[in-house]
Amino acid sequence: MTGVLYELLQAGLGVRAELSRVLSLEEWSQVYQEAQRQAVLGVLACGLERLPKEQQPPKEVLLQWVAPTIRVEQQNAIVFKVCKEVVAQFEKDGFRACVLKGKANHRYYPANIQNRRLSGDIDIWVEPDSAASNKSAGVVLDYVRSHHEITGLCWLHCNYTEGKGVPIEVHFHPSFMNEPCNNSRFLRHFSSIERCAERVDIDGVELPVLKVEEDVIYQMNHIYRHLIDEGVGLRQIVDYYFLLRAWNNNATRSREETMCIVSKFGMKRFAGALMYVMREVCGMENEMLLCAPNVRDGRFLLSEIMTAGNFGHADPRMSSVSGTGLRRQISRAWRRINRNLRFFTSYPEEVLWEPITRLWHFAWKKVMVSRWNIKGI
Repeated sequence: MTGVLYELLQAGLGVRAELSRVLSLEEWSQVYQEAQRQAVLGVLACGLERLPKEQQPPKEVLLQWVAPTIRVEQQNAIVFKVCKEVVAQFEKDGFRACVLKGKANHRYYPANIQNRRLSGDIDIWVEPDSAASNKSAGVVLDYVRSHHEITGLCWLHCNYTEGKGVPIEVHFHPSFMNEPCNNSRFLRHFSSIERCAERVDIDGVELPVLKVEEDVIYQMNHIYRHLIDEGVGLRQIVDYYFLLRAWNNNATRSREETMCIVSKFGMKRFAGALMYVMREVCGMENEMLLCAPNVRDGRFLLSEIMTAGNFGHADPRMSSVSGTGLRRQISRAWRRINRNLRFFTSYPEEVLWEPITRLWHFAWKKVMVSRWNIKGI
């Protein structure tokens, strides 16, 4: 069924106009279930609309897709409104802000698909206007704590829920790498919002987002992080497909320059794997790829995507652990070690440094929770 799923996805992306064959009712049911696992139901709904009449699914199947697609569109409208409000509030109170990932990707999608991308939380990278860089996280955290109930905290970001029920992630840093030298280079490159961001008109409102030549590197890291940390699905692949098309049309940095930066961050091999998925799943032309596809690593990445589903939520290998207290913690740690060993031959540096990075992030969180007296996380 994966071949047919990719064909329907490509129809939704506008790459093709028909499937290679007519599907049975049972096959349509399987495609629908996988679309839900991969969080691309709305994009595939666009594909359904492009198919010739003889390949359209039965009416009962079409009706099954209608209600979830409408809900996605409605949720997108709510989340986008909240995103504009949150950015405006941070900037009014003296912070620089930059919308990352989800809602920032809105600008890359064609008009007929924009509101059918499944919304998640709102990710905003925030910096104080006048604080030393080593104190930025504390300044931002103190501000968020004074205005909202913090529901989560890690080295990367803190979380709260906006009044309309929309989850917000306020980033102290855009992302990270596990290997220390790669991480240092990554953080130096994404050292400030002022250097990396620009204001773009999105649905009539100017929002601060990453420049496309920075975003193509940043979101590669985002997919890489999810692969290593929990799992990645087709939703992020579709995001990167449209981002890469926008990069081809608007970038001021060449392929060679871009790949030089990617290599400095230790992601050259992963870039080849991702380009394989861009070509095989999304039907992207070779001349639009960042680099030559890596078939071996690409097949492995694609296997992980199809097994794990969106953010790894559907990964049968990551079932809940039993026990309580220390025994449960040990079981979870052992499960993570076993999972990460799958990536060792492809990405050894990230796997070897992951436990040390996790400990450092854990210690940082404990210090910040104690210093700011944050309860319940």
